[in-house]
Amino acid sequence: WLSKNLLNGILPASVGNLTTTLWILHLYSNLIEGTIPSALANLTKLISLKLSSNKIKGLIPPNIGQMHSLQVLSLGNNSLEGPIPLSIYQLVHMYSFYIEHNMLIGSISSYINNLTSLQWLDLSSNNLSSTLPPGLCELKDLLMIYLQDNSFTGHLPLGLGNFATMIYMDITANKLNGELPPSFSKLQMLEYMNLSQNTFDGHIPKQLDHMLNLDTIDLSHNNLYGGIPKSLEKLQHIQVLDLSFNLLEGEIASGGRFVNLSAESFLGNYALCGAPKFHVQLCLDKTERQSKSNAARVIAACTIGGSALLVIVCTLI
Repeated sequence: WLSKNLLNGILPASVGNLTTTLWILHLYSNLIEGTIPSALANLTKLISLKLSSNKIKGLIPPNIGQMHSLQVLSLGNNSLEGPIPLSIYQLVHMYSFYIEHNMLIGSISSYINNLTSLQWLDLSSNNLSSTLPPGLCELKDLLMIYLQDNSFTGHLPLGLGNFATMIYMDITANKLNGELPPSFSKLQMLEYMNLSQNTFDGHIPKQLDHMLNLDTIDLSHNNLYGGIPKSLEKLQHIQVLDLSFNLLEGEIASGGRFVNLSAESFLGNYALCGAPKFHVQLCLDKTERQSKSNAARVIAACTIGGSALLVIVCTLI
């Protein structure tokens, strides 16, 4: 391993002439420049390739799929560009795939469903776009998925509930829209969920109360409307619940972990009410609501009656 050694220069094409029995090549956290030589794909016995945190640029070699033994591929924190090559989806033994913080473009191919061994997937902080393919939800062994800071569009795939073992999901800062699917409730191992800074709408699914391991939910900066489900009081591990800057209304629950939340969790909504510590208006009790409702009916009736009387008087004149 030659990582964290301030190595500089480029990766020569001759790297592909290294012994074909080489299993591990770790050169991360150096000062390596230039491009990844296509000859690297000659190392067909390699099971772990880590080139992250260098100054590597250019394309990911299109023949990288020849490295059919690869289980770990880490290319993050470089200046790689272009699309994710289709041959990557031939690496069926890969369980860890990190290409975060680059300048990659294009979409996630539907062939991603070939990567059935994947447990860690990090595509964050690139320029990836298009919709999330349904095949993504066939990766049932995924534990962590990082898709934040891209330009993904469309709805979340309905098959998200297939991620039965997932513990971490971050899809913040994209251009996703539509309603949050009720299938989220099947992610019962999930501990961290961040869907903030998108344009999701609709109601917060009541079924989220089935996700009993959640300690962080961030749905801020979306277009969610309606009430905050009281059933969320059942989430006993919640440390962070951020619902700020949506269109929510109604009463903020006061039981469960809600007693530990602050006003920042609910800022910038439409018409929330609740305890003074949340810096929202106090909720009217049932009697006050009924009284105001009756008063509104009386005012409406008087207005209609007055208008009718005015019409009669004018007619007689």
